[in-house]
Amino acid sequence: MATSITKFEDAFDYKIINEPTCTNAAIVNATSESGSIFSISIDNSLSQSDSYFKFFDSNVVSMGSTAADMVLKVKAASKYVFEIPKGLPFTYLSFACTANPNPTDNTAPGGNLVVNIVAS
Repeated sequence: MATSITKFEDAFDYKIINEPTCTNAAIVNATSESGSIFSISIDNSLSQSDSYFKFFDSNVVSMGSTAADMVLKVKAASKYVFEIPKGLPFTYLSFACTANPNPTDNTAPGGNLVVNIVAS
């Protein structure tokens, strides 16, 4: 299944970016426009190892050499929701998931991570 985006154009200026299988292959410029991130939900409940969500504000991401702008840890067998009430502005919404916290790490995570991002 591929990354999907659901917009709420008629009611709100928000969209939900859903990645059902976040891996160490970067999703680059997911929204094709600038905006702000308001919430990141990460489900690592099927994994027995900690994983890391990496955000890149770039339209060119080379895993293993491009340093992430933000790294979020998700414990093994857990679900987390990171709220950003005032929003985190971005020009390009790019992201990936890895097994290690180093901002340039490109090791595949130990399990399947499901990521949902609420952005404008």
